[in-house]
Amino acid sequence: MPHAAPARLPLPPGLATALAFALGLGAPAPARAYVDHYLTSTIVGTMTQSEARAFASAVNRALTTTEDGTAVSWRTQATPRRPATYARITPLQSKTDRGQPCRQIRSELMRSSNEESWTGWFCKQPDGRWRARAVEEE
Repeated sequence: MPHAAPARLPLPPGLATALAFALGLGAPAPARAYVDHYLTSTIVGTMTQSEARAFASAVNRALTTTEDGTAVSWRTQATPRRPATYARITPLQSKTDRGQPCRQIRSELMRSSNEESWTGWFCKQPDGRWRARAVEEE
């Protein structure tokens, strides 16, 4: 995919932290500052709080209810100030690691001509939440 430079819009206060925790990426304060800075140049980092919550819900739906290889589609509504954001979240594989069910997902996002994607592992915690973490290679 071609990568156009994303627009640098100010990150609403706490969005990076809220999104990180919503996706199970909670981090201590020094790491959170880095995450806040990194996310400001991404599609995810420029989502409104309601968009971030809806996106986190779509990621959770993909992790919880979707078979490997089956994508969950998600989008925001376009506004006069911002074009719609489209996402496809696809679980790629599932396995057990350290006694926890884990899933690798790929997220592909697009807004106007900007595209970004990431792939990562999420493992289900005893409390039922999914948390991003490293998973041992076989």
